[in-house]
This record gives sequence, structure tokens and C-alpha cells, in this order.
Amino acid sequence: MKRRNNFYVFCRFILSVILKTVFFFKAEGREYVPAEGGCIIASNHLSYLDPIVLSVASPRILSFMSKEELFRNKLFARLISALNAFPLHRGTADLKSIRFAINKLKEGDTLIIFPEGTRSTSGAVNEGHEGVAMLAAKAGVPVIPTLIVNTDKALPAHSKKMRWFTPVRVCFAPPMRFDRTAYAGHELKEGYQKFAQEVIEQIKQLKNKNTCQL
Repeated sequence: MKRRNNFYVFCRFILSVILKTVFFFKAEGREYVPAEGGCIIASNHLSYLDPIVLSVASPRILSFMSKEELFRNKLFARLISALNAFPLHRGTADLKSIRFAINKLKEGDTLIIFPEGTRSTSGAVNEGHEGVAMLAAKAGVPVIPTLIVNTDKALPAHSKKMRWFTPVRVCFAPPMRFDRTAYAGHELKEGYQKFAQEVIEQIKQLKNKNTCQL
């Protein structure tokens, strides 16, 4: 049995109170997140607030990759590691981090992935990268497409000032699975890219649903 991360649970409770008070926070579709077993929360990415917002929205404790630069400060590294973050060297094939992520998923963890790879500066949902499909395939876990709304307005890119009382929403969609048997060896990379884009399309569809409107 996994140990309960009491520090994470305490922080999530405090953040939940703050989000609901100053951002009128709501989450829809939480029933689509499996109660147990590994899974990937695949979300659009608008702001540095997104991992916090997803952690409050999800009924599961989440793990997430963070850029390696955030771990250079030892004190801050200890804090985010306690909140289930682990480093990723962006711009390289960081096989160690990828293997670590796959093992965590196989052990039953829930992992945040931003398929777009970086924050969207326009608010639009951009094309997805194949990494989300590769992780889902190798770990054998479902992917839950997820839409975040308005965090880019609550904390805009390149801004250090929070815009309080901006409504923020998170909406989850039904799980998707990558069918690895549908692709021959040389077609697998193409299959990864196709699945990643299907996840992105599901995120885009969430924008049109009434439950995700502010």
C-alpha cells in the first residue's frame, strides 16, 4: 500500500480554500478520473498556476514533471519534491525521467502531462506532442483529456501580479486508451502523434460544453 503524502494533502486543502475563495474555483467531470490504477491527466497549459489548479481539481494525488532549472535551488527543490514533482531536462531525450515517469504510472500513480509541451500565449489549444501517447502506451494506462479555463487571466504569462477574483475552471473528459496493437513497428511513431492529436481534439471539444463555460 502506498504511503499517504500528508504534506501534499494539507497543501491541497489550503490551496482548495484559497482557489474557491478568490477564484470561484469549480471542477467538472471528476468522476472520469479513475479511483485507482495509473493514469495520465493530459491538460492544456496556460499559466504557472496550472499544476496547482489541477492538484485541487483532481480527486487523486498527482505527480508531475518540472523543468530541471526549478531544482537548482535546494530549498525549493525539497518543497516541490515533497509535492511529487520530479525534474525533466527539456530539449533533450531525458530517458532517466521518462523511465521514472513510466515506473510511477505502472505503480498506480496519476501523472500530469501538458501535451502542448509549453504554455499557450494565445489561450488557444495548440498541437500535441507524441510523449503523452508514448507514456500511455508503455505504461498501459488511460489518458484523461482535461481543460483548464482562465488561469492565463488569473496569472498571465510573464506577469508576477495575480489578478484576484478571476473565475477559474477545470473540466475532465472520459478516459482514452492508446491501442498499440493497431500499429506495426514502423508505424508506431505515427500512431503516437495521431493519438496525441486526438487527445488535443478532446480538450478542444471541452471548450464547447456548457459545463466548462464561466
